[in-house]
Amino acid sequence: MKKKIIYGIILAIIVVGAIITATMGLNVDLTYRKNVRIDIYVGKTIENKEIEQIVKEVFGEGRTIVQQVEVYGDMATVLIEEKNADNLDEKLETLNTKINEKYEVENKQEDSIQAVHQPKIRLSSILSPYIVPLIISTVVVLVYVTIRFRKLGILKTLALYVISILALEALYLSVLAITRIPINRLVIPIGLLIYILVITILTVMQEKKYNSYSETESKK
Repeated sequence: MKKKIIYGIILAIIVVGAIITATMGLNVDLTYRKNVRIDIYVGKTIENKEIEQIVKEVFGEGRTIVQQVEVYGDMATVLIEEKNADNLDEKLETLNTKINEKYEVENKQEDSIQAVHQPKIRLSSILSPYIVPLIISTVVVLVYVTIRFRKLGILKTLALYVISILALEALYLSVLAITRIPINRLVIPIGLLIYILVITILTVMQEKKYNSYSETESKK
């Protein structure tokens, strides 16, 4: 009875997640959405928080990402949301003025600040490098477990692994969709970790069943 309740909850989460994904899509991090990349050269050592504060003063309180570049820490790359890029030339001039005042420099905007509009990155292009290796590894795993645990039933073993992997990965994506957690660079590594854990746990469980089955057969 408890198993049925758990399976029902998992199924409900997957269905809700699928509906949200189909209607609203996944919540993609700023890195993968349409954005404007602004490269800022200051000429003095800068602090990310100071640059982020100035950027928010100029472009508003939308999502921003600030990252220092160059070994001397005198240059930063900033990502801002596309919707905050109206009147971009004027805002870049204001940004340059504020940075000059903050760091007491006299940089010209055309020399120290460059902006580039970046298109949305499709999630399929992010996932594509992993598809073939995952298919190959899954086939190898399935071939191994069907040979290793063939006495427990080949079709039963295949179904257990395939359904478990697909269900838990779908559950993972559904939780991301429902909670609106942004899709970022950590999502794929976490998904791969779940994939490995599922296979490992299932193999340990099957090994115990197989050993128990072998002991019973030997006693007969």
